Amino acid sequence: MDEKERELRQRLAAKLEEARRLMAESKMEEARSATSEAKQLREQIDLLKELRDTDTPGATVPVEPEARGNQSGNPAAWSVPSYRSAFLKVLRNRPLTGDEQRLVEEVELEVRAGMQGGVGEDGGLIVPQDIQTMIHELKREFVSLEPYVTVEPVSTRSGSRVIEKNADITPFAEITEMTDIGDLDNPKFKPLAYTIKDRGGILPISNTLLNDTDQNLMQYIARWIAKKSVVTRNKLILDKLAALTRKPIANLDSIKKILNVDLDPNIALNAIILTNQDGFNYLDNQKDADGKDLLQPDPTQPSRKLLKGKPIVVLANRWLPSTGTTTKKAPIYIGDLKEFIVLFDRQQYSITSTNVGGKSFGRNTTDVRAIQREDLQLFDDEAVIAGEITLP
Repeated sequence: MDEKERELRQRLAAKLEEARRLMAESKMEEARSATSEAKQLREQIDLLKELRDTDTPGATVPVEPEARGNQSGNPAAWSVPSYRSAFLKVLRNRPLTGDEQRLVEEVELEVRAGMQGGVGEDGGLIVPQDIQTMIHELKREFVSLEPYVTVEPVSTRSGSRVIEKNADITPFAEITEMTDIGDLDNPKFKPLAYTIKDRGGILPISNTLLNDTDQNLMQYIARWIAKKSVVTRNKLILDKLAALTRKPIANLDSIKKILNVDLDPNIALNAIILTNQDGFNYLDNQKDADGKDLLQPDPTQPSRKLLKGKPIVVLANRWLPSTGTTTKKAPIYIGDLKEFIVLFDRQQYSITSTNVGGKSFGRNTTDVRAIQREDLQLFDDEAVIAGEITLP
């Protein structure tokens, strides 16, 4: 690294630190300007490295083999001037004589025999390795269940809602002329209370790492924290579903019965079918008497399947595992999750960083803090039917 590149890297580190400080102070315009200047410095560093890698001084002459006397019987063939002349012709893409061609081939064979790239001391130490610092992210399923439940933003730490109790409603009684009209049965209500809970953590990152890496590490950390937020809320939703008593699902007719009979028609209208990979694989292999698949593709989302017009939402087995060892059973939930769960959202996840507060100053780190605040409560426990499919 030359003096110019060292200076540019120092300026880049200072500019990145300035951008992070401005962002922490909510000075977004100044932060964007500092980030833009940092990008220009990064481009200068990359261009400087590219120029250094491609720069080949014209006066450089390759190492020439020592003259080996009259080994070939032709003294001129092994002389240094002869080899230099043949080598320069190769560089200029000019035709070689027969003697020059043999000379070049023999020297090449000698070099190959004497130096091997696979052995460090024989030249392997100077063979460049393909080392990349770019962070390659794994492609994994992170389906968020939040869009399938009711999300209610709130501005207080706790509160309550009033919910109508599910009870039979009797018809009006018949009345006759000039008689007293009887009292009606009263509607019943129940409270639905919520208490916001804070969830989060702090991730300390070495300032040395941030300054020396050529990758946008903070951008990667932001995406990683977003995944943790999805996983956190998914777990809260799945914990509510797991508390339901599961009924056996023998076949697709059992699912149809749940949609047609067990669920209220108004609930079934917006129902979904939630299962894991094992459960979806079972459903996807079911066929009618003519051998046609019973699941149909969703015309609005070709990658999604429908059963009786109800979308099938699939979670990875790692997030919604099947149960059992010898006899495996896949979980399946059928109903309207928006009527089943209310997510009281006090604050979507927020990310804040500092390099001077807390322990960060003493240990030379940038501490990234992520916090989200929410609570989940059951709204209508009859809006979802839990089942399990015995896998073949």
